[in-house]
Amino acid sequence: MNINVELKSYVEKNILQEYDQNDEGHNREHIEFVLKRVFEINKNYNLNVNMLYAIVCYHDIACHINRDKHEKLSAKRLLADKELRNFFDENQMNEMKDAIEDHRASLEYEPRNIYGKILSSADRKIDVDVYLKSSMGFYIKKEPNVSKEDLFESSYNFAIKKFGRQGYAVNKMYVKDEKYENFLKEIQYLIDNKSIFIERAEKVLKDLNWI
Repeated sequence: MNINVELKSYVEKNILQEYDQNDEGHNREHIEFVLKRVFEINKNYNLNVNMLYAIVCYHDIACHINRDKHEKLSAKRLLADKELRNFFDENQMNEMKDAIEDHRASLEYEPRNIYGKILSSADRKIDVDVYLKSSMGFYIKKEPNVSKEDLFESSYNFAIKKFGRQGYAVNKMYVKDEKYENFLKEIQYLIDNKSIFIERAEKVLKDLNWI
């Protein structure tokens, strides 16, 4: 991938450090993961790599400000960044803004452009342990004194809501993505077998140094 060197330098020096203020599931490590996934998926599309790079690097930047509205706030942040106009025209800026606004799996509508569809898929977890770490890390940060039992129950219930047979993230696959399909099979097996889900969650907790 031939990402513009000046764009990459600007983002690395001025944007990515803000992700250190985000929760476990939306930090710099997450950005690296989504970048890798976006470029994997893009092999079937051959889209503008500079646009993809910028979209990924801005898509969660406002999580630490307001997680519930972060997609809109992050999109506004990108659109307001005058430095990006050195690399993109107004149409491209608006396409990237739309892609960021549309990336959340919980949204009820389909992303408006192919960049948003790719980002939406690339942004999803494809490793059960990574999902559990992110899910439980979020609850621990929100409620530091949460009991193990409540933590497991919250994580399990959210997994049902998002990835269960009727979960909101299950039928929103906008591009071909075998890794996500395999993840869904594994997480749904754990959902169907709650005791195994909890055993897996307890092992993952050790990586968070919580137990």
